[in-house]
Amino acid sequence: TIHGMAMIQGEQVQDSELSTQAVIYLGPSSMSLMVAEAVRDRIRLLDFLQQPVPMARDIFRFHRISRHTMDRCVQIIGDYLEILKEYGAGSKLSVRFMISNIISEADNVDVFVNRMHVAHGLRGRRIDDGKMTRLIYVKVQEALAQYPGFSKKKVLVVHTGPGNTRVLLFQKGRIVRYSCYRLGTHRTGEAVGEIEYGDDVAELSILREHMRGQVDQICLDYGGVKGLAGLIVIGQEMQQLRDRLAPTPEGKVACSSLAAEAERMSRTTLEQRMNVYGADFAGVDSLLPAVLMTEMIARSLNLDDVIIPASGYDEEFSSLIRAEQHPGDLEAEVLHFAGILADRYKADKGHREHVARLCMEMFDQLQDLHRLSEHDRLLLEVASILHEVGSFINQQNHQLHSQYIILNSEIFGLSRDDVETIALLARYHRHEVPANSDPMYGELELRDRMRVAKMAAILRVADALECGHAQRVNGVRAHIRGRMLELELQGVRETAVEDLALRLKGDLFADIFGYDVVLAPQR
Repeated sequence: TIHGMAMIQGEQVQDSELSTQAVIYLGPSSMSLMVAEAVRDRIRLLDFLQQPVPMARDIFRFHRISRHTMDRCVQIIGDYLEILKEYGAGSKLSVRFMISNIISEADNVDVFVNRMHVAHGLRGRRIDDGKMTRLIYVKVQEALAQYPGFSKKKVLVVHTGPGNTRVLLFQKGRIVRYSCYRLGTHRTGEAVGEIEYGDDVAELSILREHMRGQVDQICLDYGGVKGLAGLIVIGQEMQQLRDRLAPTPEGKVACSSLAAEAERMSRTTLEQRMNVYGADFAGVDSLLPAVLMTEMIARSLNLDDVIIPASGYDEEFSSLIRAEQHPGDLEAEVLHFAGILADRYKADKGHREHVARLCMEMFDQLQDLHRLSEHDRLLLEVASILHEVGSFINQQNHQLHSQYIILNSEIFGLSRDDVETIALLARYHRHEVPANSDPMYGELELRDRMRVAKMAAILRVADALECGHAQRVNGVRAHIRGRMLELELQGVRETAVEDLALRLKGDLFADIFGYDVVLAPQR
């Protein structure tokens, strides 16, 4: 059965002020259709439809998407597109097809995405790690907006996702720590999904033991945080169950209420659980793990309660759209978090910030030459901040140590591909230049190899201009003259040191762009 949501009535507006958008979202246990109008500066939800799909069950239990599930997805999308014809009559309707990040764990993910495209012409946009953290960031900002008193305090936010749990520590509204754990509501539910429903002792004990290792790690990572004002929990299951957990007007739920609900749930059969909690066959296995996980994390941190914010379908739609738009304030958080990571490995702050500034000046001035994107600009800036973290291990060959540290670090707001790009930039900021014989670089598509090489070339030049770690160069003006890139250095008269460094590091720029890098007299 398709569950519908009635149209929300709003004020009268002119048609020219309306922009109708639709999102078809394939989640871990359902496929949803959300239709909304952008009315001036706000989103007005028109309709919400949902059908169950056992995507998480296929992926976490069998590691591949079954033929039956693929056929079901094709049918549901077809039904949704028929419905959307009514909304699109007489105007161009924007339709996005977005897919949960858990699909990346399916062995046949490419087959599935191609099947949807062949059937309906829709190219699924996977919510990768970067988009997922952007979505979480948007949802966290929406949650924190409900609690303005937390803006100047330390707040821990836990997102209980289908495959992973993400923990963010906010201090005065800024992210100061971020971790991701292989602990998910659906991942856990499917791992122990063969237990007989209603066997409360077996189900609860096995679930707790299954989750204990990851919960203990969360406690180890965050248990020492002093002055914690509260724990905010966001996630589909917890917000679905919120009203059953006797929350206070502020959304506080006692750990005792979580434990009691887990006990009640464990004594129900599959059919009872679906009826009582309004769950479908594809999502019922994730409910109990979500409640237990929340209780165990809170108690491990010696907390008596958690805060579960209210959330509606209109907020979900707005969050998905805003996450796709890559909110500008998130870029500031990415850079802030990169700085925290650099501090952890005692990277020279003055040097890294100066290299980043010189990189950005050259990137902006040479836009017509390199034609890289704004997202590439962000990755280059992050790489500038992190390029010397490897010195924490050993100064000799520190570019290789930097690559290793970055590859094994979480950088909030960036995807795994982004992190690997930044690691390559750090590796190539000195000594060797990119070569197809290098495993990580050689495995990239040609377009991505060129992106890395272009950014690395700019980073090498900026690092050469700051080779003495003395911040001598106040700024740089770049000019193309004939077959040369002339750099006019601001605030420096004697440039022998920088000139020598450029002879060693300007080679990649000359190879990639065809211009020799030279220093021009200051005008």
